[in-house]
Amino acid sequence: MSKRFKVIYIILMLLVCALPMVLMPFIKSDVKIEKRELNKFPKYVDKGKLNEDFSSGFEGWLNDRIPLRAYMLSASNYLRTELFKQPSSNVICGKDGWLYYESESKDYMDSNALSDADIKAAAVSLSLIEEHVRANGGQFTFVIVPNKSSVYPEYMPECYEKADANNLTRLNDALDEADVTHVDLKTLLTDKKDEGLYHRRDSHWNYKGALIGYNAILDSLNREHKTYDDIELKKTKTWRGDLDKLLYPAGGFMDYQYEYDIDYNSIMFTGPGQGGPKERLLNYMSDKEQGDDMIIAKSKVVKDGSSLYMVRDSFGRALLPLMINAYKDSTFKRTRSPDITAIPERSDFCYELVERNIDQLVESAPFMYAPKREKIDVGSYDKCDGAETFSKAESYGLRLYGKLPNQGDASLEERRVYIVLANDRESFTYEAFPIYDQALMKSADQGDRPCGYSAVISPDEELKGEYSVSIITGGKCYQADKVTIS
Repeated sequence: MSKRFKVIYIILMLLVCALPMVLMPFIKSDVKIEKRELNKFPKYVDKGKLNEDFSSGFEGWLNDRIPLRAYMLSASNYLRTELFKQPSSNVICGKDGWLYYESESKDYMDSNALSDADIKAAAVSLSLIEEHVRANGGQFTFVIVPNKSSVYPEYMPECYEKADANNLTRLNDALDEADVTHVDLKTLLTDKKDEGLYHRRDSHWNYKGALIGYNAILDSLNREHKTYDDIELKKTKTWRGDLDKLLYPAGGFMDYQYEYDIDYNSIMFTGPGQGGPKERLLNYMSDKEQGDDMIIAKSKVVKDGSSLYMVRDSFGRALLPLMINAYKDSTFKRTRSPDITAIPERSDFCYELVERNIDQLVESAPFMYAPKREKIDVGSYDKCDGAETFSKAESYGLRLYGKLPNQGDASLEERRVYIVLANDRESFTYEAFPIYDQALMKSADQGDRPCGYSAVISPDEELKGEYSVSIITGGKCYQADKVTIS
């Protein structure tokens, strides 16, 4: 290679690298490809001192706004995934054009296995929620939508070894043992997988898969409903998958969707948000995820006064028109930790969660007043040390939470946690969620999560004065600090 050619080659490479900076004043970067808040320009001076992190902050700001970024990302990801079959932008490139979220590989290989204590805590917590809903006159069901790799493992790269059991299978077993009403969608969808129920280039199910999920959910809720057996699904190549967008923000490959006619005139949204039924529903069903944290709707065709409250994630988008027209009133809440007290009386409650987010069930406790139980004789238990207990007097009630010693091989029933508040005259027993609440404990524990509990005592209990606190769990009694309730 001649010296002149080397010089020309180096100059060309420098020009290519400098091109985005040269074009920056003239071409705006397409910030719409980011589903997050962009980095802001850093301050030169922060809190009266020179900002030592200015360089890293500037790099983040520049990377978000550099011209032609979408095209460069698309080209880089194409080389990594299509040619070298390497994960890129949190996407696994599978066989025959199938894409998977990289995060679901942990469930696939069972490398994120929750402890037995966590699995049992999740089952007990869901049983407490179901008890509350049924006591208020509603029906309950819990549904885990399986990861795409759980239904279509055959397209995963061979370098990922599928485990025989994972969090989903263990939790389903625990829910059966705890007699919690739930839907085994993995079995239902796997049995009909040949019909094509998930997108190839999207992490979610398509409308055909969602229709199977809808019928299973309504069956579990014992709700009479239209099955849409006679519905005509049109297969069209009109869907741009979320995984494809991650790989190719400048434009990639379209995917198939099973379209069906939606009667927008039968739906009325009552808050929040603006726009007509069609405009708002199409926005909610897209992956824009804008203004969809709380969706309140009415059906104009259902007249029986029925009510649905559904906690959902992104998989619930495809269910919206079907679920709305199954009840007179519907509320769809997107949250990691549901407020059970927000569920209206006599409302059915559907708790939907995707498999890769099962750990959210034990990250923090739902908001619900602790159910009152029969009195427990604290003196009949051996007293033990090792519990950490904290209390907060809030406007909504008394919050009690803490950490417990590891309970080892405790049975599901032994994972239940009871709080006994007692004074010289009387005692009261409540059941807590058996969850170590990381947010309340301000903890970032790694590895196995500690055992713990979390409860809110309703102000309607009208407890006043000083009470001793005993925690009963696993056949043991842990004495806690006294609390004063004003």
